Amino acid sequence: MILCADVEGYSRHMHEDEDGTLAVLKGHLEEAVGPGVARHGGRVFNTSGDGLLAEFKSAVDALNCAVEMQTEIARRNAATAGTRQLHFRVGLHLGEVVIDGDNLLGAGVIVAARLQAIAEAGGICLSDDVYRQVQGKVSFSFQDLGDQPLKNIADPTHVYRISDMPPGNGALSPRLLQPRPTERPSLAVLPFDNLSGDADQGYFSDGITNDLITDLSRFPDIGVIASHSVFTYKNRVVDIEVVARELGVRYVVEGSVQRSVGTVRINAQLIDARDNRHLWSERYIRDLADLFVLQDEIVRGIAAVVVARVEISELEYALRKPTDNLAAYDHYLRGKAVWIEWTPESNQQAQEHFRSAIRLDPKFASAYSALSYVLIQSALGGWAEADGETLQQAYKLAERAVALGRLDFEAYAQLGMASLYCRDFNRCLASYDKAFELNPNSADLLAEMADALVHVGRTAEGVEKIAQAKRLNPICPDWYDWVLGIAAFHDGRYDDALAALQNVHDRSNFLRSDLVAIYVRLGRMEEAKSVAAEMLKRQPDYRLATERLRPFKDLKVLQRFIADLQEAGLKE
Repeated sequence: MILCADVEGYSRHMHEDEDGTLAVLKGHLEEAVGPGVARHGGRVFNTSGDGLLAEFKSAVDALNCAVEMQTEIARRNAATAGTRQLHFRVGLHLGEVVIDGDNLLGAGVIVAARLQAIAEAGGICLSDDVYRQVQGKVSFSFQDLGDQPLKNIADPTHVYRISDMPPGNGALSPRLLQPRPTERPSLAVLPFDNLSGDADQGYFSDGITNDLITDLSRFPDIGVIASHSVFTYKNRVVDIEVVARELGVRYVVEGSVQRSVGTVRINAQLIDARDNRHLWSERYIRDLADLFVLQDEIVRGIAAVVVARVEISELEYALRKPTDNLAAYDHYLRGKAVWIEWTPESNQQAQEHFRSAIRLDPKFASAYSALSYVLIQSALGGWAEADGETLQQAYKLAERAVALGRLDFEAYAQLGMASLYCRDFNRCLASYDKAFELNPNSADLLAEMADALVHVGRTAEGVEKIAQAKRLNPICPDWYDWVLGIAAFHDGRYDDALAALQNVHDRSNFLRSDLVAIYVRLGRMEEAKSVAAEMLKRQPDYRLATERLRPFKDLKVLQRFIADLQEAGLKE
């Protein structure tokens, strides 16, 4: 693992003040760089001139060292006169090296040097190989710069940069500021204010902030600024627009904590910094029974709502963009905006958007997951030409998503769904368990797990999971009620199932068939036949063969469900 660093504008500094430049450089190397490399288990090579090479045993160690180094140099620069300020550029690459005495040689060194050359002053660029090693293991946020041509390197290299370096560390070069294929929304959680009147209680408000950053960082579609950057704003009166510009984010979460005897009050709000619009705010008032259980409960609730609100806001922005210049992430959002309609037309549009996203960014794991989902949807809707082949395609796409996003909980969740419909029940449950291990705070994941558990016969667990999901995300989409209804149906609570499904506004034939079965079980045959007639009117070529795709592990459950539909007049 190679770290390459040099001083930006070194020749200019030497021309203006050779002795002063050398003195400052020596101080940085001896007091900031060298000790940092040693702390992270690295070895320094080649420190002649204005740069250095260092080797590390792990990518995480190298990245942590690079961020620590740049942060410390920024601090030292702040206390130095402007003409004496030296800004380092850092490149990180994982590749083969050859150690020759005090020299580090090899193709990997060349790539690291080229990455360093395109980094901004005070910044860090890393190759895709490094990004895959550190993703999910560090709290820093990354900006995807796409494929970049590097000097004397035959093929373009996929490059990322750390996007939450301390403010004032420099800006990206104009060439790298061009729109990138996958530009995900970014968010900063500002330190929650301690309003308790006791400075010693600051640990609790800091704990809320840090835990919220950690929980939000589990969601791969949102870039979250690391705590070491946002805490520079602690105890400062801030302008949201200025903070957003300095940190390069679209959304800001801020709040306050006030503890009194026996109670705690926590206020939180989400702001869209693009227009200073308040998207959401909430006040939590709780008894101080178990402080840390309380902290966990509130943080999980805030994270779930913030993620949901950011997604809604991003969908609104994406739909307002002109369609002649869409980036990969725009296509991804537009696909998600239409798939909920559950019509053959919307499903085809969603497929086209996700395929466009993959074409523009072949390493966009979420686009593969989304395409897998809508292919399953097409089979269940009766719109696919060959159901079996379509489900196998969905399965392979989900596997590809996992291969690209080893720490992406949504990729594992989609593999769980695809495995379920391909009747690989063991892999289904293992995939969902892995997704939950990666992110136990996603309400959507809990709802999807509930659906899977019901279909494999673990109905009581499914009922518990969907209840947890609705508590975690009180502004949940109505498909949660669909899952709630299915769980109640297979738990034998048919009135509860009917009440839940009647809350779902977008009624596809897939949902209508659930209504038919519920009415049959309740003995309300006229209503069952009426809904069945609606199904045939909506889709004249409807066939019961589609219902046989329902992934019940116990085939007797499926046979009884089909019998319910036949009793209402639906035929093969």
